[in-house]
Amino acid sequence: MRFGFDISVLRIAQAGVLEYTRAILAELLRTGAQHDWTLLDVLPLNPGRPMQAAPQLFNAPNARVVRVSALQRGYVSMLPGARTGPLHTLAERVDRALDRPWELAAVGAVGLQLRAALGRTDVFHCSEQFQYVPPRGAAVLTIHDLTSLSHPEWHVTDTTTMHGGKERFAATRAAHLIADSYATKRDVEHYLQVPSERITVVYPAAGSQFHTYPPDLVQAALDRYGLQRDGYILTVGTLEPRKNHVGLINAYARLRSMLAAEGVDAPPLAIAGANGWKFEDILAAPERAGVAQHVQWLGKVPAADLPLVMGGAAVFVYPSFYEGFGLPVLEALACGTPTVATNTSSLPEVLGDAGIYCEPLQIESIAQALAQLLTDNTLRQRLRQAGPARAAQFSWERAARETLEVYAQAIYAMQTHRGSRKE
Repeated sequence: MRFGFDISVLRIAQAGVLEYTRAILAELLRTGAQHDWTLLDVLPLNPGRPMQAAPQLFNAPNARVVRVSALQRGYVSMLPGARTGPLHTLAERVDRALDRPWELAAVGAVGLQLRAALGRTDVFHCSEQFQYVPPRGAAVLTIHDLTSLSHPEWHVTDTTTMHGGKERFAATRAAHLIADSYATKRDVEHYLQVPSERITVVYPAAGSQFHTYPPDLVQAALDRYGLQRDGYILTVGTLEPRKNHVGLINAYARLRSMLAAEGVDAPPLAIAGANGWKFEDILAAPERAGVAQHVQWLGKVPAADLPLVMGGAAVFVYPSFYEGFGLPVLEALACGTPTVATNTSSLPEVLGDAGIYCEPLQIESIAQALAQLLTDNTLRQRLRQAGPARAAQFSWERAARETLEVYAQAIYAMQTHRGSRKE
């Protein structure tokens, strides 16, 4: 079979979407080695942005990379002799008159390149950024979450606009959809009115680098951040409203008061994650809560350090209001770190009984869950054992096999639809 996969999104993706795209593609190329793969990079979508993947990811013998380029425009006003004076003014008018024809020509040129690249493709796996139905094939799209519909107030306009196109495509043109969780599948059915049989849940997994490490190796990494093994509470996630950092910081202030009443000094709160959007209130929250000197901002932790920083924490906490899956929770479990997560959306599907839960809107609930783990050594040790066992139930190899099965369903749906149209 001939499959296509959009890699354009690897130039803009962040956090979980970036990890998902790189990991599922690598495993698809390995598991689906008998198939031919076209990896599509639509350059006009992300001018000047670097590819966030190692070149060897695309070097599989069964894969080819096709880069779709933009039509290079020339301007009359930049010709020698037309750069100054009255002729320049006239040339600028000509350029403006040519704006629309150039735009149409550019779109047409990209369309021709897409048809040439994917004309014989059986299934094209679209991304959040780029969706396309191949001329003779079917389109598959992974839906990571629908918070742009359920909670638009958590997003900025550019994000909701991009997701709006993806959502219309999912509802009307994709032959089959992949959802990261059953919670996301329910949202797709509700918000996009897509029937259940057109949606398959395929769970992601933690990367192989997330596992337990020797204590001395962990501490060597923590020294770079001024942290002590088993001496901090950790949360990981892009700084954005959905992750509930403000609620966590307020809960941490409450935790400090609770433990201080018992003569215990709470460990510092370490927050790892890049600035996302609407993050100003998050950065101001420690000062407002009176815990600024006890909160440490780690920024975006490099991929090589993240498993060690996760594994060194006394507790990992994920207070998110909503997740399409919740990959950091699974990564923390794989590292053997006792974990607190909210009891919302997909997170119970990920955490299972390998951690403890809290209510995201209740500061006291988050604080009590943290206090329980910090003060109950027996519980913490039990969860250190349970976490890796739970994480092992998810694998990228299985995700790739199930994704290939979705491709087969998409081909069947396309053939059935075309057959019915001929009758």
